Formats: sequence, C-alpha cells, structure tokens
Amino acid sequence: MSKLSTVLKALMHDVGITVTELARQTGVGQPVIHRMASGETDNPKVGSLSPIAKFFGINISMLVGDEPLSPTRFAGSYNPYYRSWSQLPLLNWEQCVAWPEKHLPAEICSTISTESNVTDKAFAVRMEDHTMEPQYPKDTLMVFEPSIAASDKDIIAIHVEGQNKIQVKQLMLDGKDVYLKPLNSDFEINRVDKPYRILGVLVQSLTEYYQEKLRKEVEPEEASPVKKKKFSKEEIL
Repeated sequence: MSKLSTVLKALMHDVGITVTELARQTGVGQPVIHRMASGETDNPKVGSLSPIAKFFGINISMLVGDEPLSPTRFAGSYNPYYRSWSQLPLLNWEQCVAWPEKHLPAEICSTISTESNVTDKAFAVRMEDHTMEPQYPKDTLMVFEPSIAASDKDIIAIHVEGQNKIQVKQLMLDGKDVYLKPLNSDFEINRVDKPYRILGVLVQSLTEYYQEKLRKEVEPEEASPVKKKKFSKEEIL
C-alpha cells in the first residue's frame, strides 16, 4: 500500500467522508480518488492532489506522505468552506420550465463558473425584469439549487402551470397558502392559485456593472464571466 493511500484513507476515515462525497466536494473524479485510496496509483497529477489537500487543510507533500501531518492538526478536521469550480448551464426563463427532465444539451449555449457547493442539477439564469430590485437588479446572474427544500422567505425559481416561463420571486408561506413576493415595492404580491413547481432555491448571485460600456471597449468574452459553448455537429444531431 502506497503512502498516499495510507494517508488518504486515514483522512477520509477521520472525517467520515466517502469517496463519492469527496469527489463531489473537490471536483476530482470518483474513479481517480478510488485509485488513490486503493493504492492503484501513487503518482497522480497535481491537479487531482491539490483540491483534495485543500479540502483536508494540508499541503500536497503531507497528502502523499512525504511530510508528516502537523502535530497541531486536529484529527478529523477539514475545510468545510473549500469549494471547487463548477460549470453551470446558463438558461433563459423559457428553458428553465423543462429543466432538467426534458432539456437537450445542444440547446445550452452558455455556462458560468461558480465556487458554490452545488449539485449537477443546479442552473443559472439572468434576472430578466425589475421585480426583484434593488437587491437583484435586471441582468443579475443567479444560481439556483434544486436539491434544497424551499422555506418561507427564500428566493426561488418557480414555474406556475399555464405559464411559458419561470418567475424569480421571494416565497411567502401563510399556512397552506403560497404567495410570490417581488422585492420591488412597485409590483404586487400574488397568491399562487394554480399547480406549481419550485425549480430551485437561490444560493448565489452576481451583479455585473457597466457591462454596456465594457462591451464597447473589450471583446464580449472578456467582459463577462459567462462562457459561450460551441457544439460540434455530432452533439447537435
């Protein structure tokens, strides 16, 4: 058994984390971590070692066993705020209605990067109207996580039956009644009186300023964190 395997298994045991969860937390592939922990490889790439070392709050030399763990380190400690970068689809409000059950990858033309700890069902949208100002101005990038159960006063993405696109509003619960509250006082609070589906809870937002000015001065891809995805003919067919 390699030193890397011994150290990694001990760290995982102390924290109580599985290979699957460690992969999700760090962004390192599950098969890669499995090979490290089982001793099938003792010479992985730095790009795989670095996120794991950061998660456990140690350096790479300690992870591979070239240096002992710090005597001041508490067994089972790790960095709960460590985040790996994830690429999320940037959807328009009409596309969100079918996400993720009926969505075709070829329709997703843009993505954004996030450090938020999200699942593979998370998605991003741009605020398309002024209803959530001043906290979330028009064009704010918003990341929604479907796995979180919505609670009273959460900001949610919701689809109400009969509408062709989602709404982004604050959820207000009054017994069995559900209301959607705009943060902009110029708009009214509405009671939901039709079947609905909550697509996700807001976990991150990013407001971009001076984008119109920037677009005139720099290339579009330099002015925004949004990346355009190009598809091959095989992906579209």
